[in-house]
Amino acid sequence: MRSHYLWILAVATAAWAVPVAGPSVADDDARQSDKTIQSSGEIRILESTPANAKSPKHKVGVPTPAKRKPGAKRAPVDPAASELLPTPATKPTTEQPKTETAVEPRSPIPDPMEAPPVSVETASFKGITPGVSTKDDVANSWGRPRNTSRDNGLLVHLHSVDPFKQVEVSYAGEKVSSIVIRLEHSFPADAVAKQLDLATIRPVLVSNELGEILGLAYPERGVLFAFEQSDKPGKPSMRVLQIILETVSAESFVLRAETTMESRYDLSRRDLEQALKLEPNNARAHWLLGRVLAATERHEEALAETGKAVRLDPDNPQYRATHAQVLAQAGLLLEAVQHTQRAIETSADRPHIKARATCLLGDLLASGSKPNFKKALTYHTKAIRIADQLCSSPHPAIRVAAKEVLIDAHLGAAHDIAWGEYKEKDKAVVRWLEHARAAAADVVENEWGNPLLLFHVYTRTLSAYVGVRGKIDPAPVVKATVEVGEKLIAAARDPGRKAQLQWELGTALYDAVQVCQMRSENEKALKYGQAAAKYLAEANRVNPSSTTTLLLGRLYFRLGAIHALGDRDHKAAIVWFDKALPLLKGQSAEEPTDNLGRHGEAMVSMGVSYWQTGQREKAVELTEQGIRWMERAVRQGSLDRSTLAVPYGNLAAMHRNLGDGKKADRLLELAGRIKEAKLK
Repeated sequence: MRSHYLWILAVATAAWAVPVAGPSVADDDARQSDKTIQSSGEIRILESTPANAKSPKHKVGVPTPAKRKPGAKRAPVDPAASELLPTPATKPTTEQPKTETAVEPRSPIPDPMEAPPVSVETASFKGITPGVSTKDDVANSWGRPRNTSRDNGLLVHLHSVDPFKQVEVSYAGEKVSSIVIRLEHSFPADAVAKQLDLATIRPVLVSNELGEILGLAYPERGVLFAFEQSDKPGKPSMRVLQIILETVSAESFVLRAETTMESRYDLSRRDLEQALKLEPNNARAHWLLGRVLAATERHEEALAETGKAVRLDPDNPQYRATHAQVLAQAGLLLEAVQHTQRAIETSADRPHIKARATCLLGDLLASGSKPNFKKALTYHTKAIRIADQLCSSPHPAIRVAAKEVLIDAHLGAAHDIAWGEYKEKDKAVVRWLEHARAAAADVVENEWGNPLLLFHVYTRTLSAYVGVRGKIDPAPVVKATVEVGEKLIAAARDPGRKAQLQWELGTALYDAVQVCQMRSENEKALKYGQAAAKYLAEANRVNPSSTTTLLLGRLYFRLGAIHALGDRDHKAAIVWFDKALPLLKGQSAEEPTDNLGRHGEAMVSMGVSYWQTGQREKAVELTEQGIRWMERAVRQGSLDRSTLAVPYGNLAAMHRNLGDGKKADRLLELAGRIKEAKLK
């Protein structure tokens, strides 16, 4: 992904073999009269185009230059001559009397994270534009080069272009590939960005494989700042020594999209769509876009994008693993397992990815209508063994990835044990969850990790608590989950990201409701349930989806059931059931078979409360609908036939009260046969 930028930075920082004239005694005086060279040191970042003129071929999209007064021109920019980029201190000069000068007011610079999209146009320097200008153009404008060499197969010319003593031009064939402008002194990156009209563009840091920051890229202009080496290990100097211009490319947009994926889905998606305009077959862009779409519940589109990534780069195990996750979200579990197995096979030389794919295979085996928790636990523990060996890697990307696998694999193992058939599983689950929390705390504290990791651990912890059937008090974890979740939601600036966090918090609280029901703590269950309903409803408002709609409907049903079964308060129950029914009705056609039975049982339960409150026709209708869904689930093998005995008995009692004894007798006969079969 970053190899091109790393090579560009290597070119920028390479030393030329030819001697470069040092500063003369008169240079200090020359620096005091920088205005004499401002007009010749121009780096044009964006120039207005007359309305009737054709856009240059190198422009992408429609440029929207900043508004100026009629006839006004942008002032030439020269980093070495600018007042905002002062040269290092020299001998004191005789102080001149201060005179007042008119200063043109400047508009405040908008926050790049919130500013509207910026036009895409390759920057030019002294009339030369990468990707457009040729050798002849350079020769005509700048004269013959001082030196010629080759680097990485490219022809490189060294020029002196007043006021810069070293300007290096790389060629791909006859056209300019990149321009490297070496500054005599380093300047603060933010000051250089202001002078080059880049302050409203969101930059992205460029680092090497060890995580060391080498520079800063501005994707919309193809501009890259190469930093002076820092004297503080692990901390970039943020001072610019070279300014590099190259053709606007997909790579920088993809790199920037990766940096905002966890915080701004909207910005990340915008960058990826721009990258694909520039390079439609960029596999990494399709892969990342699929991840963004999946996170915002757009599963069909996500599946298409991750599928394209796999087709473009079939041997990339990361792409296959993500494609498998999206397939699983779409209910295509068998295909997901196949792609995950292929990812494991093709990641032999990338153990951190192999660990991730192995953990994913465990997750997949523990899901679906027929989970295999014992086999899933085998893969989760195997992932832990692989990842554990990588946690001391000097490469941050590998080390952090391995630690994140440790978190997920320990959580997966806790889930396998919680939902599987194991003795004293509540004690074992607690130990596995403690390991996951410790691993997450390590990443957050020692790897500049995202607090989202702890939130992830807390939400998965509550899911595991459901599996141990209420043997663990959820209250401490609920408190921690809400505290971290609320902070993350408050900090989220992207509506889609905020909705995703609200969905995760609402789902975790839904699990807490179930645990409290198992513990007969109805008051807590109602409290957690009402909070969960608030988060899920808000998430569904921003990102409507069938998944959230169904979950919200199930939650409303549970809250009603707490009143109906715990307090025998059917009037309070139907307040919640009235909210649940519009969300649960009509779901049967799209629902997987393992949910049909649950839906049916919910309808039958709600029928009882409506009957008790005098709404008899509605009660019969709901009970009959519930029985139809349950019968269908029985035929499909996802529900035991014995569960139909109670619904048949309920419906029989309703019909007998309504005066239809024959129908009641037939239903009682069916219920009797089911009971006899169960006894045998």
